Amino acid sequence: MEQDAKRPSPTDEKGSASWDDSTSVEVVNYDEGVDVAVDLVAGQHADDAPLDPAEARRIRQKIDWHLLPLLFLLYTVQGIDKGTLGSSAILGIRKDNHLSSAEYNNLGSAFYIGYIVFEYPHQLALQYLPVARWLTFNILLWALFVGLHATASNYGGLFGLRFLLGATEGCVTASVMLVCSMFYNRTEIGERIGWTFQCNGLALIISSFISFGVYHADPKHHPNQWQWLMIITSLMTFVVFLLFLWRFPNNPTTAPFLTPDERISAVKRVQSNQNGIETKTWKKHQFLETLWDPKTWLFFLFAAISNLQNGIGIQYAIIIKGFGFSTWQTTLLSIPSGAVQIISVTTGGLLLRRFPNSRSWIAIGAFVPSVIGAILLMTLPIHNKSGLLVSYYVLNLGGTPGFVMMLSWVTSATAGHTKKLATNGIFLIGYALGQICCTQFWKSQYAPRDMVPWSINLASYVGDWILILALRVYLQRENKRRDAIQAASGKSDNEFGYVERTDADGQVIRQRVEKALLDITDRENMSFRYVL
Repeated sequence: MEQDAKRPSPTDEKGSASWDDSTSVEVVNYDEGVDVAVDLVAGQHADDAPLDPAEARRIRQKIDWHLLPLLFLLYTVQGIDKGTLGSSAILGIRKDNHLSSAEYNNLGSAFYIGYIVFEYPHQLALQYLPVARWLTFNILLWALFVGLHATASNYGGLFGLRFLLGATEGCVTASVMLVCSMFYNRTEIGERIGWTFQCNGLALIISSFISFGVYHADPKHHPNQWQWLMIITSLMTFVVFLLFLWRFPNNPTTAPFLTPDERISAVKRVQSNQNGIETKTWKKHQFLETLWDPKTWLFFLFAAISNLQNGIGIQYAIIIKGFGFSTWQTTLLSIPSGAVQIISVTTGGLLLRRFPNSRSWIAIGAFVPSVIGAILLMTLPIHNKSGLLVSYYVLNLGGTPGFVMMLSWVTSATAGHTKKLATNGIFLIGYALGQICCTQFWKSQYAPRDMVPWSINLASYVGDWILILALRVYLQRENKRRDAIQAASGKSDNEFGYVERTDADGQVIRQRVEKALLDITDRENMSFRYVL
């Protein structure tokens, strides 16, 4: 929505703006849906000076202190929960529920079927409802459903519970992506999402110790070993629910741990993102733009292909035990996998801080250890169980940081609240499709060498590299196109736009705001530049 206008003064005006054809600015009607931060910053825009770096750093540290511990806890218990099926494979769940190999694999798919079915409803809920409240409600349901796993006695019951579990957990990553885009700038988003995803490695370590502990429970008495694992995970998730209910914020404009002035500074601190905070109005044109945007589908294909590698998420205990280790050894040998994930994601975050516009190169490099690990797992002698185990750890060194870089890329490369939610939803649907498929080619007839699944993994790594390069080339060309348009016009980017509203007397009021608060998309906002 663009009009040619002379830039009004930095104060609100009542229908008296003068206009000039020399400057192009966006003007948005308030009733059509603008950012929630517009009213917060009303009257605060007279001072266009950037936020003092020391103050910006103080605000960021305060946000980190209140937000990150909750996100870390959330992803730790989610990682433990996702690992419960894999851990329980050697703790009696297959025997007690009379599961065949195919049925066990289907339980891994059931989770992501629920994830896909409920992903669009989750995105609609995040559009209209407070983010914190919706996320907190789903954490409560998630705690309930994982606890009910301990009551299951057959394949049908477990399939239904895995479906419901996926349905509730489907909002977690979408909510974290959304919240990070509200509170952090582009480089910080990549680091914070990376730190949060590190907790999957921590979860694997904790889960291994829990599995080792419950392994020593008497299998002749109830609850059984795998049932104790589900109960403990459920209780941990319920504690996280209580903490989120107490302290998790909806957005910076209402964050209880920030003062009114700090909320304004928090909004100003992330204005360079050019994607605003949030808008509680669904916009059809933004949704349609998402469907026509090529990068939406490049991100979708990456998510689907990269997650063909994640069948090991429910197979890891079976894989390690297949190398020739005992059950109790297997419960502990997963710990180094978690440690190498933490190391690799930390390294990726540090590289992003040092090279802020290098998400694509970091992601490509992150998949190299996985390629090496997969080749070693296919070629080392089957009797070399130590070598196979180390190769499995090398495999875990890659992959996760690459996916984290792409997740932060999706979050940073889209503007317009409806478009952002729709893009996130499509990306996560691709993620779930890959997860559904990846469980199906880990069949018992391929063991112990598993040549077919490892070959599929290798092919998917090549697909990842092609898609990452395609995204970089496409977005780099778009940035150059916008630079050329700006250079040809001889004008600098206009950082401000106007919100138009009508008062009780029928007078039109124009309020100057940061362009990011107009809730315009990355394709509409020619000031937007894509991170690479």
